[in-house]
Amino acid sequence: MDKKIVPTNKENRLMELDVIRGIALFGILVVNINYFSTPALYADMFNMNAKISFMEQWMKWMVIFFFEFKFVSLFSLLFGISFALFLSRLEKRGIRSRTLFKRRLVFLLIIGLIHLFFFWYGDILTIYALLGFLLLLFVETKPKTQLKWIISLPILPILMLTSIIMFGDNISSTFTHQMENIYHNAMHSYADGTAIEIFQQRFVDIKYIYQGYILMIPVIFSMFLLGMYTWKKGYITHASNYKEELKKVQRYSAWIGIPFAFLAVFSDTKIESVASPFYFIQYISHVGSGPILAIFYMSSLILLLQKEEWRKRFFFLQPVGRMALTNYVMQTIICIFIFYSFGGGLFGRINVIEGFGIALLIFLLQILGSQIWLNHYGMGPLETIWRMYTYKK
Repeated sequence: MDKKIVPTNKENRLMELDVIRGIALFGILVVNINYFSTPALYADMFNMNAKISFMEQWMKWMVIFFFEFKFVSLFSLLFGISFALFLSRLEKRGIRSRTLFKRRLVFLLIIGLIHLFFFWYGDILTIYALLGFLLLLFVETKPKTQLKWIISLPILPILMLTSIIMFGDNISSTFTHQMENIYHNAMHSYADGTAIEIFQQRFVDIKYIYQGYILMIPVIFSMFLLGMYTWKKGYITHASNYKEELKKVQRYSAWIGIPFAFLAVFSDTKIESVASPFYFIQYISHVGSGPILAIFYMSSLILLLQKEEWRKRFFFLQPVGRMALTNYVMQTIICIFIFYSFGGGLFGRINVIEGFGIALLIFLLQILGSQIWLNHYGMGPLETIWRMYTYKK
């Protein structure tokens, strides 16, 4: 390979993508904090909602409406954009971009697996890396073909969930009782258990959360494709030429996504156990509202960031987005030391309002820490290692 392979420098970065990535990181943390601090993975399965106060319930509904599945969808959309951006920049220089991207995915997979098995069961990096290899198969597909897949993929989990509601057997009381036992085991392990007990509980949690991920994967991959489609159409680099089109996307995505978000909140008020049809209706609502409102957030922010005054106002978020991988992993490290037994031991001891406050504080510290770090170094620590692995330097 005669061409000199060099990574993207900060002058060539798109400020909009870094800012939106930073916002997505905050949204993901707001959702994840509940899973870091409580056995939320199992709570809805046997009506734990009845045990929280009215104000806590309102805060939970706000998180469901504005955050749940929206920001992981936005993060997935950004991954697809970054994928297309990475390939296009290297291909313009005549460099074999797919080989380099595969190296990036291998590194991401390694980090994801370590994160998943040794830190937190809710890791998303592993799935991103594995789906990234699949995304390579769609590089040469026409935009119209991509659009068909983008629309079709989210329909799969909706059909699966609808069939469960209509034709599935009633979930036995034995299963509900089993979930309740796992809930209490998780509470003990993370709040008071040894490192071995936490490790063992994490494997149980991985088993159950990956059953849910089966429903998420088509939606995540759809957002990857949408990100690639968005980049190829020029909606990011030439946004000023597509203002009217982006405004239409903004308007229609709000009209479609908001009713689904209301349905998700309404379903939450009706869930009594995992046997309730509303448990599955809420999943359908998330599949509907998550990606569609992520599109609303994305189009709104792209339009807003075309204005110089808003670019200046949001500029403080760029460092967080530039260090997205480091900050995502650091959120886990900070949270497990706050909540798990070997740290602050606050697992199960805070409510959803306090959790939101902690998430906000962590993110503010990440804004400050990212700015300080980037004042001295070109990129985040994990990003540096990632670059070295990708470019073999």
